[in-house]
Amino acid sequence: SISVRKKPRVRIKPHRDAVSNGTSMQVYVEMVEKFCNFIPKNIFEIGANYAQDAEYLRKSFNINENNVFVFEPHPQIFKEIKKLYNFNCYDQAVSNEEGRANFNAIDIENNEYKNTGISSLKNGLTTDNNNFISVEVEMIRMDKFIEINNIKEIDFLKIDVEGVNYEVLEGFGKEIEKCKVIQTEGEYKQYWEGQKLYNDMENYLKKKDFLLIDFRLSNDGIQSDSLWIQKKYLKSLTC
Repeated sequence: SISVRKKPRVRIKPHRDAVSNGTSMQVYVEMVEKFCNFIPKNIFEIGANYAQDAEYLRKSFNINENNVFVFEPHPQIFKEIKKLYNFNCYDQAVSNEEGRANFNAIDIENNEYKNTGISSLKNGLTTDNNNFISVEVEMIRMDKFIEINNIKEIDFLKIDVEGVNYEVLEGFGKEIEKCKVIQTEGEYKQYWEGQKLYNDMENYLKKKDFLLIDFRLSNDGIQSDSLWIQKKYLKSLTC
């Protein structure tokens, strides 16, 4: 086998506790450039961790900070994002409902997983509750957010919300048509109580006229990352 390491297109300085350095987004930047008939002018990231992916996308597409929207309900992480970037930052949990909810926030200083990216609205089935702190957060639907904030279009949407991906998509309602590109995680096994799986999300997006452009399965075959583009924003369906 031959291993090839590509030089990152841009470099960022992620927070010391971030789960990644953002470079995993480079492949999606290249696919958008190859397949899409537009150049992204804004970015929405739901479940942002320390917003390292949003920053990598922003720099890659040369987007102004005021055109980046990030949602992260973990109170400690949210404060750090506000210090790092001049993004539009929201500490609400995005779902398909509105109201107050308990959020399982990972204990930043004391968690056995050494991972700050596994907080969720849902209860974990494979994690120890002692690694989390329950905090009350506000839940919002994205269709309401879009209406209130007069959002005309969403060029690149990234979703990473630990078991609530389907609910996030459902919460867009008919406004999902304003999303041009969606990059999201999916699972084939329930890690979270009541979690919908990849096939549910795939069927939902196909019904909304999105085409699967890229699919990457984890080595254990349980988790995937996928890129979806609304058909009317493709350069050609035969690419």
